[in-house]
Amino acid sequence: MKKVTILFVFFITSLVFSQSSVPIKSSELYKTAPDWAQLMYADNPNVDDVDNLYKAYFRSHTFKKSFNTQYYKRWRKAVNNFIGDDGFYDASKKIKLGGILNERKNNTTQRSERRIGNWSVLGPLENVQEGGAIPSGAHANVYSVGQCEALPNVMYCGTENGEIYKTLNGGNAWFNVSLNLITALAPQVVLANSGIAALAVHPTNPDVVYAGAGSEIFKTSDGGVTWDVVFDSNINLTGYIENPAEIFINPDTPQIVLVASKAGMHRTINGGVTWTQTLNFECFDVKAQPGNSNIVYTIRRNNNNNTHQFLKSTNGGVSWVAQVAGWYTSTNPSRTVVGARIAISNADDQRVYAYLIGDSKPGDDGFVGIYRSNDGGTSWVNTMGFDGAPYNAATHPNLISSNPSGGGFNQGFYNCAIMTSNANPDELLVGGIGMWRSTDGGQTFQCIFNYGCGDYNPMHVDMQDFRAFGNEYWASTDGGIYKSMDLFNTQPEFKMNGVHGADFWGFGSGWNNDLLIGGTFHNGVDVYYEGFPAGVFLDLGGGEPASGYVNPSNELRVYSENIGSKIIPQSITGAVLSAPMGLVPTEGPWFAESSEMEFHPSCYNHVYLGNGNQLFKSIDGGANYSAVYTSASPNNEVLGIEISRTNTNTMYVIERVPGSTPILMKTTNDWETSSTVSLPTGSNFGPLALISLDPENDQIIWLAYPRGNDGNKVFRSINGGTSWANETSSELDAQNIQDMTTIGGTDGGVYIGTSASVYYKNNAMSSWAIDNASLPATIGTQGIRPFYRDGKIRLASYGKGIWESPLFDIPSRPVAKIMVDKLAANCINDIFYFDDYSMLNHAGATWAWTFENGTTSTSSLRNPQVTFNVTGSHLVTLTVTNAIGAQSSDSLIVDVLAIASTAIMEDFETEFVPQNWFLETTGNFTWTYNNTVGGFGTTTNSMSVNNFVVSDVGAYCDAIIPINLSNTSTSNSTLTFDVAYALYADNYADALEVLVSTDCGETYTSVYNKVGADLATAPNTTDLFVPAADQWRTESIDLSAYIGSDTVFIAFRNINGFGQAVYVDNINLGSALNVEDDVLNTLTVFPNPVSASGFLTVKNNLDDDIEFKLYSIQGQLIGTRFTQSNTPISLAPWTLSTGIYLYDIRSSDKIQKGKIIVANRE
Repeated sequence: MKKVTILFVFFITSLVFSQSSVPIKSSELYKTAPDWAQLMYADNPNVDDVDNLYKAYFRSHTFKKSFNTQYYKRWRKAVNNFIGDDGFYDASKKIKLGGILNERKNNTTQRSERRIGNWSVLGPLENVQEGGAIPSGAHANVYSVGQCEALPNVMYCGTENGEIYKTLNGGNAWFNVSLNLITALAPQVVLANSGIAALAVHPTNPDVVYAGAGSEIFKTSDGGVTWDVVFDSNINLTGYIENPAEIFINPDTPQIVLVASKAGMHRTINGGVTWTQTLNFECFDVKAQPGNSNIVYTIRRNNNNNTHQFLKSTNGGVSWVAQVAGWYTSTNPSRTVVGARIAISNADDQRVYAYLIGDSKPGDDGFVGIYRSNDGGTSWVNTMGFDGAPYNAATHPNLISSNPSGGGFNQGFYNCAIMTSNANPDELLVGGIGMWRSTDGGQTFQCIFNYGCGDYNPMHVDMQDFRAFGNEYWASTDGGIYKSMDLFNTQPEFKMNGVHGADFWGFGSGWNNDLLIGGTFHNGVDVYYEGFPAGVFLDLGGGEPASGYVNPSNELRVYSENIGSKIIPQSITGAVLSAPMGLVPTEGPWFAESSEMEFHPSCYNHVYLGNGNQLFKSIDGGANYSAVYTSASPNNEVLGIEISRTNTNTMYVIERVPGSTPILMKTTNDWETSSTVSLPTGSNFGPLALISLDPENDQIIWLAYPRGNDGNKVFRSINGGTSWANETSSELDAQNIQDMTTIGGTDGGVYIGTSASVYYKNNAMSSWAIDNASLPATIGTQGIRPFYRDGKIRLASYGKGIWESPLFDIPSRPVAKIMVDKLAANCINDIFYFDDYSMLNHAGATWAWTFENGTTSTSSLRNPQVTFNVTGSHLVTLTVTNAIGAQSSDSLIVDVLAIASTAIMEDFETEFVPQNWFLETTGNFTWTYNNTVGGFGTTTNSMSVNNFVVSDVGAYCDAIIPINLSNTSTSNSTLTFDVAYALYADNYADALEVLVSTDCGETYTSVYNKVGADLATAPNTTDLFVPAADQWRTESIDLSAYIGSDTVFIAFRNINGFGQAVYVDNINLGSALNVEDDVLNTLTVFPNPVSASGFLTVKNNLDDDIEFKLYSIQGQLIGTRFTQSNTPISLAPWTLSTGIYLYDIRSSDKIQKGKIIVANRE
């Protein structure tokens, strides 16, 4: 690395040693910001405090994009790697990590246990829309683009996450040239991004490139094989910023380079060996007059009077003179300077445009104006007539904003770009959130693309860099790079193949199928399946979700917050199908701050997730959930979840406690009861934690403190948490532990992904081995997952795509596990869909199944489908054998149950979905619990489907009720229910159908079907229908034809017509009485009221087995007890507050629901 010398050619009187892009405190933006944003804009805020205020704010406010929320994401991303255990930015972590990484990079030390590894990138290398024919336009965020003038097919681009890519064929294919480049470690750069904010290519030598990130300028002279720091302004950069703004290589004397940045203007005359500062104050751009490289333009922030200042040099940037004739000026005390860009045109060497952002006065909303000079920058005119507001989309649009008429949001200098046609100087392109085009010198503008306007496909909002290279026009956005030959007058080409800079905020991986999914920053949800072309991912849309989950079944089902659940096609051209998703976990983009969807090791349709301070469980693949555990504190967050593979009733969850260290909770009975696990004693652990269970011994728990201080990061317990051993070693110093996973079939193998690299440890190792060969020199882990089927480990990264490597240790043995779609069925001919959940490399593997009482007694398939001959419990066994003959076995009991329910009495006052019911759908909607209206106004609960907001015409959803009618009398065979519906319009008619099956749902017979006006119980309305008390109707259906059948399914089917909501309540069969009537007078609950620490007794004439469920008044399940009548039930374990609660009692032949009052009395 060359020594950098900086010479100052004149005395700078007002050098600013700290630069920030946060709003100034006198600005309207700051004054109107919520408390979390004002704290964020402070000099050194506590990140945890900002996060907590942010979450609290949006619990009571609808989320809406704004400058503050957009800045929060970028600021939070930039600071994330260097937060200390106390929540503050810790500069010492950056300094120490810089030393560690540079030592590794320079190969100054090698440890014998250090792993070489063999990582390779999986993608996304290409990203397409559904159908596979059109690029997504949402690939990766590219900050900068450069081209070699003499060899225009040679280009470089720089990404948001510090990567540089190169193309040799004009952007048709890119490859990475920055694996050894580290951009984020200048110690004085506190929160600046590590992105390649500026980039320039030598005009005749395509191997010489300058790239800027933070306070540093990097240079390569060998086409990207090596990079050296040739300049560091050493300026303190606080707050999230984009820096430097521009790098200019003199086309006539390429050894002369100018850098415009927060530190002013710097110049070298020897290719970066030495530098001089020729301007102070922040400079936003630098451009040369076409044909005369001695004439150079810049715009800077003049701190002396807080204005945009245009300056011109006639000696190649040595000295500068301000140009003031007609130039923008404002004397308003509320004026702000945010940024500026310059555009020039080869068609007219005297034409110069200046794009100014900030506020000239209160109410300007970020855009000042476009200024034009026709005489080389000497005199100026505002092309749009006046500065700033008022804005009008047609006549005076706000070019920086999401809303050209004002009132939208902008992202300041982060999205600020302009270029002019080289054929016609009156044609120019301006970028902010959207893209705008003018053909009359900037007097008027037409929207090319923005929120609410523009139809280019693909295209992406958030403009980054505009470049006019001859007759080619290039634009980079948050989604990638576009090329146009007509200044974007027609659909541009998307040029991103090979760039793998996707910034993953979530990550999920398949088990037996090679299926990957992840939500990304800026660019929606990406998914890959092995049937797609290598490296080609499918874009599912969905904003910026911090999620991505794969059901381990064989149905290629994925989940993500903003898209719901989807079934992925087996080919890239196939259709994506929708499936229900009833709840999403607590999610955040930052490591160790999300919960997850954790699938039960024995049943892939049983799903657990943390939401708020509760743990929820689904038994229908995620369509519906009920709470199974609630934290003692409403402010805690249930995050990480681990389920034992050896005893699936044993589970652990991590609770994040605001302002304190985390809590580890444990259950051994599926959360009927729980206990707190003692954690390592000490301090400096921070508020976050990760856990991973040994898949072969659930007494072995690995615990990581992601922000723990050096020496206190990773711990292991071999006795279920009774005691802990510190497993930290110096290899992990200065890094966050961002994900962790244990590897089955090895000698205690564990992977850790950090903020810088990947590490591995087993029982034979005394310290952590780095496993990073062929990975970037620094890579931040979002998620790390084993893919046993192929013997791989997969890594999803923050900003550098998805990578894979062979497992560090080849497992010496498989670890068998049976998985099935359900653990119990109500019908003899109901199919059980088994699959292998073993930790097993499939190459050369075999499977041997046995099925007690199965119609198939044995199978050698990986995923057999089986029915059973009789009701009862049935033993299933699986033995797996790997390629070297090592075996492992597992067993599982599945049940075929006789339907016990002989009556239906459902008023939806307690749980939804009611016990033993299940839901099915052909669309992305389902029956849901409604707690606002009930039948005839007597209650406030019902089940409903909101067809008003669902446009999936012809699709349907079923609520299915199994019932045994073998001993039902004719007098009790009438099904009654209350319904409410209003027609939206004749061409938007929904339908309600009731169907009956006697063969476990294989076939159905319709017994009731009403559509549109026939179904309606109220007058037509185009507003969302909410029934009044007198807008219900009771329906009756004779089911006497089904008397004698012990396996009856009754399906309530809603058929979507994109019309109105359908409501159903008070479903009864087997009794002529209403649900509210006390028909089960042989069951009484005593005492009532009762103390929170007291006992309830369900009294009956006989000692009968009962199931007692207690619910909150909102219908959330608190707990379940299986006991006998006349036996006291303790309420103390539930820690109830005073108030009203609901109960549901089920005995062998009775159902009873009611309310109890918990009072403060003994």
